[in-house]
Amino acid sequence: MKILKWLLYIVLFIVALVLIIPLLLPATVEVTSQKEIMVSPAQVFHNAASYIDRNVWDPWLETEPEAEYTLESQPDYVGSTYTWNGKKIRTGRMVVDSVSFGKYIASSIYFGDDPEPARVEWDLEKSEGGTNITWKFTADGKYPMGRLMLNMMKGSMKKSFEKGLDNLKAYLEENPPVLSSLGEITTGTIGPINALMLGTRGTMEEVGEQMGQMLTDIMSEIDDQGLQIAGAPFSHYLSYDQETGITELLAGIPTTAAGESSGDIESRSYPEMEALMAVHSGPYDELSVSYGKLMEYIEANQVEVAWKSFEFYHTDPESEPNVTKWETLIAFPMK
Repeated sequence: MKILKWLLYIVLFIVALVLIIPLLLPATVEVTSQKEIMVSPAQVFHNAASYIDRNVWDPWLETEPEAEYTLESQPDYVGSTYTWNGKKIRTGRMVVDSVSFGKYIASSIYFGDDPEPARVEWDLEKSEGGTNITWKFTADGKYPMGRLMLNMMKGSMKKSFEKGLDNLKAYLEENPPVLSSLGEITTGTIGPINALMLGTRGTMEEVGEQMGQMLTDIMSEIDDQGLQIAGAPFSHYLSYDQETGITELLAGIPTTAAGESSGDIESRSYPEMEALMAVHSGPYDELSVSYGKLMEYIEANQVEVAWKSFEFYHTDPESEPNVTKWETLIAFPMK
């Protein structure tokens, strides 16, 4: 009888612990890991929000390589889904709920048959050499066991998140995603063009930093002269020094009628020109990839072109943050 009484006391004590301890624990558990990866925010974002190659770096799949998984990407990222099923990692799915391109990803993560999701968030911030990443998991534990288990697992989850970012860093730095593509290479005509233009020279990075202000100055002059914009802003490359990386170009905005030169702003008129052309879709810092493909085509087909190319920027970065949707027409006038 005493043994039964002691057993009853022990059971009551355990039950009391199970009920009381969770009351002292946080109802919401957060796990955060941070890492700098030496690729651009757009590249990190594209990989994380689309689940492309998630199986390569996922820290949980790493513990059970034979587990089944599916990766489904959506063009605008929202709705992209990652599901898994294994003996060790059990079953679950993650769905992208909202994004801010290159900056933020919010996803819901479901474990087993639980209809209540936890939250997974990515904050991306441009650093001097790449991207500072904050990867965060947030979940509310149901009283009592859910709260108890979540708090007990917090340490191991932290290690998994850190391992995941280590894996992601190694993979992306060795295999940086290419976010651009080149459309069909064709011949056609460009022009005639009337434009107000500003010249500059420097490295491609320096020129890119100046472009926004140059176009703003040109637009102001167009307004002052009472002209109307007649098309997409463009650049005309005049020279490029392969040894120094210095390029010289004119940035311009087409107008419906010829304007007047004013200060550093020059009025130019181009005749209609036959050109070899193709549309580059993607970020500006990958234009060199598309130029490489055009150069290969020109050499393979022995096309005679003037090496002073034009770039027409058909997408406004201010209104379209998704760099994979930026379209730039590259045109080489033919001799």
